[in-house]
Amino acid sequence: MEIDLFDTPQAYLTDTTLMDGGLFSQIGPIGAGILGGYRDIGVELKMSPDPANRNASIGVSAGSLAFSTSSQAAGTGMIRWDGSKAATSFADADVDKTGLGGLSLGNPLITSFKLNIDFADAGFDFVITAWTDALNWSSINITSLAHPVPGMSLIPFMAFLDCDNMVPGPTTTCASDGMGGWKPVDFMNLGALQAVIDPNGTFKALDLTIDAVTTAVPEPGSLALAGLGLMGVAFSGTRRRRNAG
Repeated sequence: MEIDLFDTPQAYLTDTTLMDGGLFSQIGPIGAGILGGYRDIGVELKMSPDPANRNASIGVSAGSLAFSTSSQAAGTGMIRWDGSKAATSFADADVDKTGLGGLSLGNPLITSFKLNIDFADAGFDFVITAWTDALNWSSINITSLAHPVPGMSLIPFMAFLDCDNMVPGPTTTCASDGMGGWKPVDFMNLGALQAVIDPNGTFKALDLTIDAVTTAVPEPGSLALAGLGLMGVAFSGTRRRRNAG
């Protein structure tokens, strides 16, 4: 399934003001190539000695999404697919958690996100959050590896269901059921999806270019070789939990 082929351009947003809450834009409705028909992007400059000239930007052109920060500058980028609600904030409260209307992305036991990456620096956090609704969601924190040439990264849906972090891999956070259990996302009933690049805005001179995001059912051997998705992107080993709300 196509999450976003980035075939539909979206004008670059460039933030030249420190800690201003960010700049946001939406494109849609689009008939094909974007999950749910709408794409929101956002960017916020969080660190810079000269914001007017050393800034943060995000946009879509020439079939790719690109996020970058200038030398000595750091910031946060966001891509969100949650239907027609236009983004105004990076906060989870701003997400329409049922905006996709319960789409099925496939069997979570065998399906993965597939990212075609043109370029990625090493060492920044990349957080993907998926919601069924406000009470059922999962988030994983990935730390990037250097990706100087185009390649593929696989992120298994199963990583979003490892709420107790039993398997070495990403930092997985799930909604709590209030009784010591978890209420993770149901990928066969998806309400919203979001990716946040460097959420704390600490990585300077960051460059990330993604050609496409789709889903795939990889061959068992290729997934094993990928090491749960270690093809251009590495899973962070830090563990933490967060209750819903």
